Amino acid sequence: MSAVADTMRSEWTKFRTIPSNIPILLATVAVMVGAGALTANGAAKGHQAAGAAFDPTYISMYGGFLFVQIAVGALGVLVVSSEYATGMIRTSLTVVPRRGRLLAAKIWTFGLITLVMGEIAAFGAFLVGQSVIGAAGAPAAALGQPGVLRAVVGMGLIWVLVGLTGVALGCLLRDTMAATTVVVAVNFIIPIIGPRLMPEAVGNWVSTYWPIAAGLRVTTTVPTAERLAPWTGLGLMAAFTAVLLIVAFAVFRSRDA
Repeated sequence: MSAVADTMRSEWTKFRTIPSNIPILLATVAVMVGAGALTANGAAKGHQAAGAAFDPTYISMYGGFLFVQIAVGALGVLVVSSEYATGMIRTSLTVVPRRGRLLAAKIWTFGLITLVMGEIAAFGAFLVGQSVIGAAGAPAAALGQPGVLRAVVGMGLIWVLVGLTGVALGCLLRDTMAATTVVVAVNFIIPIIGPRLMPEAVGNWVSTYWPIAAGLRVTTTVPTAERLAPWTGLGLMAAFTAVLLIVAFAVFRSRDA
């Protein structure tokens, strides 16, 4: 256990000493809160047309997350791919020859980073968003209402899963551009643009069962009969991420540096 903790400390040192990482994380939180507030303001003005489907909790967070998810996934990619790009992976494997421990430390370290920053971003976006929604004359949500706390905490968990998907893809592809392109396709192009271009039946399937689409159900508080239940959707996304990480472990153990 001590060896794992030491490796995690080493991974944290690597992460925070790359000059761009911390500023990108802070900017990502700011963008999620700011873009979420703008989206909330626009949605609040048309809340009467939405009727019972108006979900102030989801609205306050999703507008910002739509933009920042790519940054979170890309940072996950860089956790692994940057070492391949610089050749530092050989040094890391010399210091920590047990490949499984090294990759596990990367996953745990970045998972904790995204959990902390994701929860800060989620609560920040929610609180600012509800203030904006209330000021616009629309019904705002409170953390004590049914499903609201679960939705806000769930958004932080979504950050973790998106980030770890990036780590897995960075490990599998070992190329920053290629892995980031796949992150964009998996989390943005297919679930958001895809259903508009696909046959209706296929588009509905993607909107329901595609990992990120299913996972985001945990951030909603208004039930939708044709969509998955909140925790079921998050479980599906977690299972997808777990499969990617298992494959990444298998490849990392057997492939040359």
